[in-house]
Amino acid sequence: MPPRPAGLRRTSFRLSLQFSFLYAVLSATIFLGAYWMTDFELRDWISDRMHSDARVLARVYESNGAEALIDRIGTLTEINFEESRIFRLTDQNGRIVAGNIQAIATDQTEGYLPVGDVALIAAPRNIEVSGYWLLQSQIGPYLLLQGSGDHLIAEMLEALLGVLFAGYVIVIGLGLLAGVWIGRITETRIAAVSDTLDQAANGDLTARVPDRGGARDDLAWVSSRINATLDRLQALLESQQQISNDIAHDMRTPLQRLRQRLERMETRNPPDPEDASAALRETEEIISTFNALLRIAQIEAGERRERFAEVDLNQIVETVFEAFEPAAEEARQSLCMVSAPEPTTVFGDRNLLMQMAANLLENALRHSPSGSRIEIGTTAGAAGVGFWVSDNGPGIPAGDREKLFRRFYRGEQSRSSQGHGLGLSMVKAIADLHGATLVISDNMPGLRMTASFSPPQAARDAAGPMPR
Repeated sequence: MPPRPAGLRRTSFRLSLQFSFLYAVLSATIFLGAYWMTDFELRDWISDRMHSDARVLARVYESNGAEALIDRIGTLTEINFEESRIFRLTDQNGRIVAGNIQAIATDQTEGYLPVGDVALIAAPRNIEVSGYWLLQSQIGPYLLLQGSGDHLIAEMLEALLGVLFAGYVIVIGLGLLAGVWIGRITETRIAAVSDTLDQAANGDLTARVPDRGGARDDLAWVSSRINATLDRLQALLESQQQISNDIAHDMRTPLQRLRQRLERMETRNPPDPEDASAALRETEEIISTFNALLRIAQIEAGERRERFAEVDLNQIVETVFEAFEPAAEEARQSLCMVSAPEPTTVFGDRNLLMQMAANLLENALRHSPSGSRIEIGTTAGAAGVGFWVSDNGPGIPAGDREKLFRRFYRGEQSRSSQGHGLGLSMVKAIADLHGATLVISDNMPGLRMTASFSPPQAARDAAGPMPR
């Protein structure tokens, strides 16, 4: 058996790295978006502030004239000097009449202007400015040019960048920890599945993947499927062992009888024709038993599932009833049929379902005395459909009912009757193939055997894709 992958080959480790990488990319995208939006909003805020100042100055001019406007700009230049607010007020002739701008190297009056392109009357104190955002407004006959240094945006973005970087490191660290944690959990669960399969490969078919509860995710679904497969495999092997034991036990008697008759034929001269006929009958009985076992094995292997189609149980029950009605009359038994008025459609193999109903009815007729009443009918409801067979015969003890479906099982009351004890075993195999539930209940007196089926769509989904 190959060793379990380690290091980078482990799925959990690779998933952890992939998860961390994806988390890093998403976090970086979100943080870059936040940085860009903050930069945009700060620029918009500066523009709004300069527009507001321009409107205020326009109202000053309209109310108090040019001298008041010039005085207000002078005041703003002084009180905003530390914040690097710059102003220039020019008259119609282009002469500077107020402000702290001495000259601008270009004709630019809007947008961003590098600090090297503007000369101020006095440089801003304690402010590191690399450029200005400009806005020009018309106030009467004057042109007002405002500028706001970019130091405020730079400082705020620098602080934001530090916060975002710290947050990014924390998020990536948490993402890595989460990836490692998820990887460990996944690795533990995968290891449990692997250990269970190793135990099963070594012959311990009782091993099962532990059910850890919690969320029913895909690993839990895989674990449940593995457990179901192991349940089925264990049941098949136990059934195989039981078949071998049953064959060794129950086939011994007919084989011994056959040998005795052959020995008598060998010693008698001439051979007795009755011995030859009896030997043929014993041989045919043995062949019939093995054919029945082979048919049960084929059914249990699911080889007939490709023949599944929608089948009406009412029609099957009616056909079986008509086939056995003469035999019931001959045995002086009362045979009745009760059909459900609702649709009784199931998804299955018509021939197998007919054999299932026939075996149940034949079992009831064979083990019920003369004068008994046997009924066969169908049921339909929201949970599904089914058919049942009941009788008012001697019945069977409750403790022995589960044994009825065992191969070669024959109750004390049926030891003297014909048959090889495989009829109800075949019923059980057909029921399992169709996902049906068999229930044996007391009919007071007698027995009632009920086969319940899922609705057609549910049965079709449970059956899965048909083999090709």
